[in-house]
Amino acid sequence: MTLLQSGVDLLTIQAWLGHAQVATTHRFAAADVEMMRRGLDHAAISGKQPTRFKAKDAVLQLLESL
Repeated sequence: MTLLQSGVDLLTIQAWLGHAQVATTHRFAAADVEMMRRGLDHAAISGKQPTRFKAKDAVLQLLESL
């Protein structure tokens, strides 16, 4: 968990531990609350509703011409 929390990817940890499959390594890598929070922060996900995409007139005209 310390390696994972430090940002080492699971495939590297798998190689260091000598596991034949990453699924074996994954069993031991339970994410804690702090890791989940950092993941959400990194992805810039908040509790707010995302803004909807609004196509520009040129895009809409192109699509209507198809």
